[in-house]
Amino acid sequence: MSKQKKAQIAIFMIIALVILIGGGIFLYSTQKTQKQFEPEIKAIQEQVPVEFDPVKNYANDCAYSAAVEGLKIIGKQGGYIDIDSAFVITSNPTESDAVTFARNSDLKIPYWWYLKSPNNCRGNCAFGSKRPELRQSYSSIEKQLERYIDSKFTECVNSFEPFTEQGYKITETGKAKTDVTIASEDVSVLVEYPVIAERQNTKSEMRQFSARVPLNLDKLYELATKTSNLEIKNHFLEKHVLNLIAAFSGVDRERLPPMSDMQFKFGSSTSWQKTDVKNKLTGLLASYIPLFQVDGTYNYERILFDSELKQRLYDSTIIPVANSSFSGIAVSFSYLDFWPAYFDLNCKGEICRPSSANSIIPIIGLQTYRFNYDLSFPVMVEMNDPFALNGKGYNFNFFLEGNIRNNQYMEGNFTSLDISGFSEKSQLCDVRTSGNVTVNVIDAVSKKPIDDAQVLYTLTGESCFIGPTNSQGSLAEQFPVGVGGFVNIVKEGYIGKSVEFDPQLDSDSSLNVELQPIYTKNIIVKKKNIVKTPLGWQFDDTPVDLSDKESVTITLTRIGDDNELEFSSVANYEGQQKEKSEIEIAPGNYVVSADLLLNGGIVIPEKEKSVTVFLFVKKQYTMPKVDFGENFPEGGLRLNLTISPSDIEKSDTLVFYVVSIALADVPEQQRDIEDLDQMGKLEEYSNTYQLALQPEFEK
Repeated sequence: MSKQKKAQIAIFMIIALVILIGGGIFLYSTQKTQKQFEPEIKAIQEQVPVEFDPVKNYANDCAYSAAVEGLKIIGKQGGYIDIDSAFVITSNPTESDAVTFARNSDLKIPYWWYLKSPNNCRGNCAFGSKRPELRQSYSSIEKQLERYIDSKFTECVNSFEPFTEQGYKITETGKAKTDVTIASEDVSVLVEYPVIAERQNTKSEMRQFSARVPLNLDKLYELATKTSNLEIKNHFLEKHVLNLIAAFSGVDRERLPPMSDMQFKFGSSTSWQKTDVKNKLTGLLASYIPLFQVDGTYNYERILFDSELKQRLYDSTIIPVANSSFSGIAVSFSYLDFWPAYFDLNCKGEICRPSSANSIIPIIGLQTYRFNYDLSFPVMVEMNDPFALNGKGYNFNFFLEGNIRNNQYMEGNFTSLDISGFSEKSQLCDVRTSGNVTVNVIDAVSKKPIDDAQVLYTLTGESCFIGPTNSQGSLAEQFPVGVGGFVNIVKEGYIGKSVEFDPQLDSDSSLNVELQPIYTKNIIVKKKNIVKTPLGWQFDDTPVDLSDKESVTITLTRIGDDNELEFSSVANYEGQQKEKSEIEIAPGNYVVSADLLLNGGIVIPEKEKSVTVFLFVKKQYTMPKVDFGENFPEGGLRLNLTISPSDIEKSDTLVFYVVSIALADVPEQQRDIEDLDQMGKLEEYSNTYQLALQPEFEK
């Protein structure tokens, strides 16, 4: 062979070696990168005698069934097996880390984006996410599922009892230790569980049992994260609701109060009851939140309308993920009206009226309608893979919270939720270094212990769930240590408390708390008239039943001490109603605000008037007819009230007395425009005759 040919062969060998080495490096680096997201399953293909195949298959089935059971819980509860221990959960979903699906339900679903601060925060409001990590960390979905299978696998195999009757002897020599891998197409489960199986003269040792669950949880998690990020960045929930408010508002009692409008109008203005506005708004949420769709998903379908307004409203519900890889997943959104929303409107009391700038000519004026909406509402996002679990389907739920203040969506600092594993995690609950703290909670009236009161600890803006009280009303736990902390105690049916408390390092301490119970009482409303006489308008102390055209809305706002949480209740009472009206009350001091409406025509007839223009020169003019139409605001009540425990104990019914400006009792021709001055004297009359207007308790 010539030297030239030998040189060529050497070059080719070197090139081939370089390619092999380069390819090896590429494959190694690729596998290493993938392992960050898909940990390797260390499965060993165990060879067992054929007669032990049923035993192995039986244990494999247990691994599969435990995994499916755990995954279903994770899907229902937004990525969590156990949601109680690490979450602040109250009866108010917009003041919680998760939403209780229904009253007294065990199903609790976390927020993947929500306002962490109280609803009434101003200026320094914090947002957060309770989205768990998918892999690697202790609280990740993978690790939760591993612990769940560990706890259920042994129970499922049940000492292999079905096989003992068939002549098998199976000895378990260790505990179950599970390794779960959420892969790109399925969920792999490997259970380390050493057993020795014997039958007749054959013996075999088995250590590993495995299963593959046909569920692409990785894809569901990715879509849920993308949807959450779009809400965080673009506020699609809030923008759509603001569009709804604009579309369904107007100067009409049957519509929502407008965010901005004005009218030159002669006579009465349009008014709304705040409670009615909230009910209409939550009704809109229930009807229109389900219209949201995610572009590119299994159930996405765009409808075309002839109306540009309808098309614009409809298109605002399309969430632009636009990724064909999610075409096998259906996504739906819902708001249910038994999930209480936070709502406020800039009204004075329960009745919402415009501000009026009266002109020089009496009655004719500019009525300005400017209403600022504050709204927080939970929205459940349900993702369904109809092809998962061999066609049985799989659901994954989580919540997003919409937050509007002063007619604008609330801005949170946008930080994308990292698909590879980011989740908000507070270390407050992880470091509890105080001595034992004993919290004792009792009923402030009966002095009996309160069980299942939820105890939380707040420090530097973070909240940590400590636990519930036992049947003796006590909880003994260690707390995080820090300066300026508050212990919060809440229990349904009681007014919660927030008590300043600083647990001491390695020193035992105790805290005794009394909660005021909330009672439900019947109410009756009567009116006391301000009547027109020849001597002017005068107060008549005789109580009168409301007519079938009159209705009252009563709001009780409790003035608690510095430690008590806010409490208010609202009741509606219709004149001549047959069913009882109820209101929630607790011992304490209250501000009573009541508004009395008359559903009937009040007319002030056209009259000739004269005014002195210069010295003794008078000018005549015609005062046009004024027709107030429906819902004439004829009175109400503004009063301070003290309710003692004995008042509540000895009575079943609370009787309220409201002031009525009895303009309806004045013959139409005797009514004057000056009579309307009485409408502005409600607070004056309430104060002057407060002793006669004090509510009474009846048995």
